[in-house]
Formats: sequence, structure tokens, C-alpha cells
Amino acid sequence: NKEAIIEFINNENVTDDLKQAAMENLMDMTNRSEMEVAVENLLTAKGFENCVVSIMEDTCDVVVGQETLTDTQRAQIEDIVSRKTNVTAENVVITTLN
Repeated sequence: NKEAIIEFINNENVTDDLKQAAMENLMDMTNRSEMEVAVENLLTAKGFENCVVSIMEDTCDVVVGQETLTDTQRAQIEDIVSRKTNVTAENVVITTLN
């Protein structure tokens, strides 16, 4: 997606308004990617192994490489996600590998 957006932005036949919208989309993708990496790194530092985080506009999916999680661990994951992203705890979906 990133390469396609950059190609679109560099196209001489695209209007400035469309280029601006594409640049905003690219910035949004970059910001979400940075937030995903930050959350994954913090979760790993807290002992949650093999985490994958996917952030959409106002939701976040977290896959944790553990069979089960305690309520305390779930709360800890939700806290990390909400502190590092714009996603509230009730919009965090946590999945384990069971």
C-alpha cells in the first residue's frame, strides 16, 4: 500500500488535492505502524511473547503468544494499548494462541 500511495503522489496527472489526501493517508499509515511497533515492544518488555498488534481507526487487535491470560494481564495489555494509541480499552480485542 505504501508504495502505491507514493507512486500516486508522484504521478504528474494527479491533482494537488488528491495528492494531499494521499499524503495524509500515508502519514496515517506511518503513525499507525509506529504505534503498533511501540505497543508490541512494550508488551514484549512486559513478558508477553510473540505479540502482533493491528490498529485501525478506533480499534486495536492484539494477538499474544500465550495459551491463557489472567484478568490482570488483560488489563495490563489494555492499559499499554490505550496509553500508546488513540484506542480506548473497550475497543481492544485480545486473542491468545490456544
